[in-house]
Amino acid sequence: MTITTAGSSAADIEFHYDLGNDFYALWLDETLAYTAARWDGIARDEPDATALPRAQRAKLDHHLDLVGARPGDGLRLLDVGCGWGAMLEHASRDDRVAEAVGLTISRAQYEFLTARALPGVEPRLESWEDHTPERAYDAVVSMGAFEHFATAGMTRAERLDGYARYFEACHRWLRPGGRMSLQTIAYDGAADGSGPVGEFVGSDIFPGGRLPRLSEIAAACDPYFSVVALTASAEDYARTLASWSARLLRAREEAERLVGPEGYRRYRRYLRASEVTFLRGAATLYRIGFRRRAEPLRLSV
Repeated sequence: MTITTAGSSAADIEFHYDLGNDFYALWLDETLAYTAARWDGIARDEPDATALPRAQRAKLDHHLDLVGARPGDGLRLLDVGCGWGAMLEHASRDDRVAEAVGLTISRAQYEFLTARALPGVEPRLESWEDHTPERAYDAVVSMGAFEHFATAGMTRAERLDGYARYFEACHRWLRPGGRMSLQTIAYDGAADGSGPVGEFVGSDIFPGGRLPRLSEIAAACDPYFSVVALTASAEDYARTLASWSARLLRAREEAERLVGPEGYRRYRRYLRASEVTFLRGAATLYRIGFRRRAEPLRLSV
């Protein structure tokens, strides 16, 4: 099966995400959510064993709130970049959606989700660019995928074109009045990914990746969606990364067995360097809620 994408290639995604489900399970929490948690109201002295899962589920609930998914409404949901299914499981278990489709271009994640056979959930090994739904969705969520929709070397115009095509597709997939949420890392105090940390992550962790800026997201979505909520929290990602790093440190022996000493050191360096990136304000985390416009706006250049 050939997976087409103008952003990060399937090979680049597999380089990172297909390192092994067992490896990621060592240091992610029980939800297997691999995006920043939402730490509002969770004390720093709460034990990590309960704090991280609570913060991850709070994040999932926040995105479901952004798209108006209430228990019993029977919504049809699309999760773009569904990972190992944290949102799909949480939403279906809590009766906040009746049907859910999850897109991933990681074979390891797809096989993991297929084996789980969650009720009402359909995982697909498919890029958003190839997705054609059988009928409209009520809501679209995406957490941690938007960072892969552009690659290093693209011009700003090329990035904007790719982002706009994503928002146009979401507009096309959603019913009138449908809602969408997005969680993405973005550059803030740094202009781009140059420098030793950015070069390390771009070569050794996420090959070819390129983060967006808020101005690019706003310009790309404007013809198709109105923004109804926007929050920024670099702190949420820094705290999540610190928790993951501590968990990986505690699981060092098993991690080295699974990915070797060099693999373990590479990921510890990645988690710690990324934490510093957020603490310094070079990057931040956006959570954005959108409402579908009835018709796309014809904006002048």
